[in-house]
Amino acid sequence: MNNLKNHFVELFDSSHIRMTIIFMISGLLLIIGSQVIGTTDNLPGLTLLFTGVILLFFSVLHPWRKTKNYSILAGFCIGITVLVFLAIYILSSLHLNQYISEAFVMITVLLICLPGFVVSIIGILICSGRKK
Repeated sequence: MNNLKNHFVELFDSSHIRMTIIFMISGLLLIIGSQVIGTTDNLPGLTLLFTGVILLFFSVLHPWRKTKNYSILAGFCIGITVLVFLAIYILSSLHLNQYISEAFVMITVLLICLPGFVVSIIGILICSGRKK
């Protein structure tokens, strides 16, 4: 619990607060813009939404300086995605399709795990390039 407290205190430290606010406001503006444009079968709206969620991830994770942290995030996102698809497979093989929620699957996989995986890949590339 102390590490989590230290992380959130570090987000609002004088050296990180500017980037935290920039990422947060940019992400929120892109998400609001995607809702104004609309996301139903609209590629620009979906792109704005996806980019906004990525920036929200970065607003919380930008103080990370180790590739290990981003690797753990990538593994976590892949694990959650595999668990969701495994649950879908089990429920559909048991003919319990009424328990499969499309909205839950879309939000979990496309708005949490996929942007988290993209953020982890970008973070790994930045951290590994920074060490050299």
